[in-house]
Amino acid sequence: MVCMRTRTRFSAALIVFSFVMCGQVVKKSPNPKLVDHLEVDENGAVHVFHTDGTEFKAPKEKGQESSESAQVGEGGHAAGWLATFQVCCQNYATPGTLIIYRPGKPLQRLGNGMLIEDWVFCADSKQVAFYTNTPHGNLNPRYELHDIETGRLLEKWVGPPTEKSPGWVNWLKSDQ
Repeated sequence: MVCMRTRTRFSAALIVFSFVMCGQVVKKSPNPKLVDHLEVDENGAVHVFHTDGTEFKAPKEKGQESSESAQVGEGGHAAGWLATFQVCCQNYATPGTLIIYRPGKPLQRLGNGMLIEDWVFCADSKQVAFYTNTPHGNLNPRYELHDIETGRLLEKWVGPPTEKSPGWVNWLKSDQ
């Protein structure tokens, strides 16, 4: 009985101590780091400038030529850009990966192997939508909506937009 009581007191003390320590580690900063603006340098690398004056230089992807279509999401909680790559049978780089940056989180990379023609933040920058197609001709239009936190595909639309397309499809520029 004594051993049980002692063990219980020790366990209870350990649990309380753990909660106190975790509370200090998990506590959110009163001023979260936010993105102010993005710049693409002459080598195609993206520089993320935060509202607190700090800078993050994003590493280029393997084989990446440059970056384009850089934009900051609503409220500065996320930013993104398109990484361009040389692809077979073309003499110019095309955007093939959408990179999402969130302060303090790993970079999120999205794409479906096709040319990304347009993209936009949705749902207060918690989601992102993009439009892909073939480089020449309008052979395979595809629209995707992803969760930024997980990268999970939430919804897709294949084919040209119609009156039945989800609303977010119409936010994207397409060749239609």
